[in-house]
Amino acid sequence: MTAFWRRNSSGLITLLLLTPALVSFFGLFFYPMVLTLILSFRPEGEILGWTLENYGRFLSNPDGRWVIVLTFILALASTALSILLSVPLALILREKVRGHRFYRLIVLVPLVIPGLIGALGLLLFWGTRGWFNLFLTQFVPFVERPFPVDYTLHGLIMFYVWLYFPYTCVTTLSSLESLDRSIEEAGAVSGATRWQVLRHIVLPLITPAILAGSVLTFMAAFGAFSVPLIAGGNYRPLSVEIYKEISIFIPARWSAASAIAVVMGVLQVIFLSLYMRYVRRAGGAGGSR
Repeated sequence: MTAFWRRNSSGLITLLLLTPALVSFFGLFFYPMVLTLILSFRPEGEILGWTLENYGRFLSNPDGRWVIVLTFILALASTALSILLSVPLALILREKVRGHRFYRLIVLVPLVIPGLIGALGLLLFWGTRGWFNLFLTQFVPFVERPFPVDYTLHGLIMFYVWLYFPYTCVTTLSSLESLDRSIEEAGAVSGATRWQVLRHIVLPLITPAILAGSVLTFMAAFGAFSVPLIAGGNYRPLSVEIYKEISIFIPARWSAASAIAVVMGVLQVIFLSLYMRYVRRAGGAGGSR
């Protein structure tokens, strides 16, 4: 009887300890998600009935399909550029160059600045009358016109990279610093050049960390809202399209916005599943080497 009571009391205590987390999960995540899913199948402006019209209208519209393509372009381009920027930067910071603490702090700055403030700052700096263009027009010969950055696709990608590349950089740097230097020394002793050590030893070992960090960069870029809202101009990804449906139209199109949100969530889950499968394969390949 005593053992039975102990087992049940232990389970009850565990349940009580988990209750706040379960309530928070249900209230902050599960309930809004289910409500959005249900609302996406409701006819616009009605509380009863079921329809696929909201999905059909968005997916059959060329503008809707372009929004999906644009969202992937922005996320994939910023992720690829983040990798290209993060790996060399992590290799440099790993060597503890002079002022490396300051450089690490600079890398982390985009993570601590709110997205809205960062977007406004980027607009001011890269605008036609911003510091960058003032420098070009005043001090660079043969440059007479400002270089367009704001409200352009390449400018938006550049803003994404600045804001979200630290996710990839931090994980890459962490993996590099935990790497045993004796492995590289063994390769060098065997006659490998520095480039061969980097290509055949270092990069394969840190590839899982690079991919894991790039997942975070991709997810942040895919769901970005403040930056494209402020600096995107006519380039509106899925998050801004959802906002447009509920803020511009009167009355607000909640069902249409919910359908777009569900499409966005499904695309994220599909891509993340495929990407994580690739990460696991890369991790296994890196470990086998």
